[in-house]
Amino acid sequence: MKFLRVKCVGRFNSFRQPDFHTYHKSLPLPPKTTIAGMLGGALGLSPEEVNENWLLNKRLKIGVVGKSYGQVNDLWRIEKITQYRKGDENKPNFKRVGSSSYFSAVIVREIHYDNQYTLYFQCSDEKDFEIIQSALTNPKWALSLGREDELIKISSIDLVDSSIVENTKLTNTIVGFDVNEQGYGIDETFLFSSAKGNLLNLRPVIVRLPVSFLYDKGHSRQAAEYQTFSFIGDLPIMPNFQAETYFDELENQRFQVI
Repeated sequence: MKFLRVKCVGRFNSFRQPDFHTYHKSLPLPPKTTIAGMLGGALGLSPEEVNENWLLNKRLKIGVVGKSYGQVNDLWRIEKITQYRKGDENKPNFKRVGSSSYFSAVIVREIHYDNQYTLYFQCSDEKDFEIIQSALTNPKWALSLGREDELIKISSIDLVDSSIVENTKLTNTIVGFDVNEQGYGIDETFLFSSAKGNLLNLRPVIVRLPVSFLYDKGHSRQAAEYQTFSFIGDLPIMPNFQAETYFDELENQRFQVI
């Protein structure tokens, strides 16, 4: 199978899990919508155009392999602004300006440090490989993964062929299903020889995420479709679910497309 392999690095990157509020927990790897947003920046497209042209029509499939070599917590102080209502003055951290109420709040955001990502773009239309490669080589806007100031640097872009492999172990990648529901085996040798720290931190992270959106006239968005993903870390696992797994021989990496 043909893929456009994009290798990139980032100093600081974060991918907020949507079900966390005051503590912004980050996903281990960039999800599909984040990568589509990066591609939109390269093409000079708005979020609505990326959603319409690349997500809703299932035009783009992506494989992700990568890891981080550190993590930091970023502490923010923010002010929430609402229309003033009687009784607001009795709430903590309140101040009033005209007809508005201001409330102070503290936000903590997880950020991954020293990141390396390999993105595999799979396209049914051969022309899309050229479109993506050209856009990432000469992007319209600065490329980021995560927030707009979480920049990445692309080190290589190559068109490669990857073969399908069976009964293989997966590490540091994303699959498009719940491995807990489908079941999986683990590499016990790794647990006893290489695992460090709290073993619970090695388990796959299972998250239900939006994969496309609907926009209203005010450009507000809501999820149009959800899918469950499993983020696999350093612990090698062997999912029972028989999705196609590809092997990049040159990089010695195994991945599935989402």
